[in-house]
Amino acid sequence: MDIYQSRPVRRRLGLTLSPVAAFVALSLVFGSLIIIAAPPLRGPDETAHFLRAYGIAQGDFVPSASDAQGRKGVLLPARLYHGFAFFEATQVKEKGEEWTGYGAVFKDYFSRPPAVIAPDAPAVFVPYAGSEGYSPVAYLPQAAAALVARVLDLEFLSTFYLMRFAGLAAMTAIIAFAMGIAAPLAWPLIAIAMLPAAVYGRSVISADGSAVACAIVVTALCLRAVMSRLRLPAQTACWMALNALTKPTNVALVLLGLISPARQTGWARHALMILPAVALALLWTWRSGADTATWRMVEITGLELSAFDPLAKLLALLDQPLRFPAAMFGTFSVEHFAGLWRQLIGVLGLFDTVLQDWVYPAVSVLLLGTFFTQLPLTPAERARIAVVTAMTLCAYTLAVYLVCYLVFTPADADIIWGVQGRYFVPVLPAVAILLSAVVNYGPDERLRAALAIACAVLSGGASIQAILETDWHI
Repeated sequence: MDIYQSRPVRRRLGLTLSPVAAFVALSLVFGSLIIIAAPPLRGPDETAHFLRAYGIAQGDFVPSASDAQGRKGVLLPARLYHGFAFFEATQVKEKGEEWTGYGAVFKDYFSRPPAVIAPDAPAVFVPYAGSEGYSPVAYLPQAAAALVARVLDLEFLSTFYLMRFAGLAAMTAIIAFAMGIAAPLAWPLIAIAMLPAAVYGRSVISADGSAVACAIVVTALCLRAVMSRLRLPAQTACWMALNALTKPTNVALVLLGLISPARQTGWARHALMILPAVALALLWTWRSGADTATWRMVEITGLELSAFDPLAKLLALLDQPLRFPAAMFGTFSVEHFAGLWRQLIGVLGLFDTVLQDWVYPAVSVLLLGTFFTQLPLTPAERARIAVVTAMTLCAYTLAVYLVCYLVFTPADADIIWGVQGRYFVPVLPAVAILLSAVVNYGPDERLRAALAIACAVLSGGASIQAILETDWHI
């Protein structure tokens, strides 16, 4: 019997709750509440991601339009820009003690006199501000929603929330698909996908949602290949390519394809499964010019443009190859890891929406409890899985620090700037596989289900409470 036919197993255990159905319900309920509670453009870099998704809807797949300063951007219709500018000005302004929350902001927005905008009013150029280097794959659902909004001539708020709901629905469906093909990982995947950082990432307009969803599918397909002995190289290659195009660091996850021994599948199939993702990621980097809006870092720090030139830093490593490792190890400290841990669980908004202190260890314990399960594999197979997943985790971590070094870090800095805990959510499924392969023991399915659902409910509730307190003063 295929181990992925988990329904008979659930009957024997007395379970009536499907993990896929449970996840879809939890994701849509808590995700919708977060969409409503989180004010417009309050997600991490949500302004930049909104602009990139809208630009893709206009056909700007490879950013081309630029202003006099050479900044790439998008032309927003005047009617849309009217609302966008209002909420963008609100989220960037200083908020002192007199700040009363977004209740007053929405009251002001809806009480304004209707804008008089001529039908032939010119579109307004707005810089992408950091999202120009992302491929269209990261925003397909949001771009489709933006296209519908353009056809219907919707104003900003209607367009914005339609894009958010489209992203939530699409990423929920993709993760549910992954759960359906990876029964041993189903409950851990619920806990991972419902972490505050994860559910928030697919509820706002961001590349995080697609990066996490595609990473989960790739991990599930690779695990299924070794556990059920079903080889799906074409399907896995397709998802690996999509995954690599969501975020540059996700390309490291192609190493999970090595979980299946090459002697069983053949080196040619391994190559056809892995190499297209690497090639497409490199092709997009070249075609997009690896544009990361370096001018933002110049404006923030006041340093010269040359201090943040990625190509110059990459070439400098040829002469001083130890510069990057020294900066990487110089970054490590107790405070650094503590900050990454909290961000991995969830520090929302613009790093100003923090969960209650007790939530972080509580969610961590519940999450870790779901990671331990028995894998019906031979010791040799489990050893191979452990080695490959450990190698993948190291490669992914190295990729995160290298990208942050090249993009955000001044050339003469002793530490690496810009590393965030949410960047590591995509590799949590690999961590779950690693622990299960090494320990090969865990609670029964009923207890793992209870832990996963408790983790999901606590994560969703804590996220909403933090948003309401920070943004609405409730």
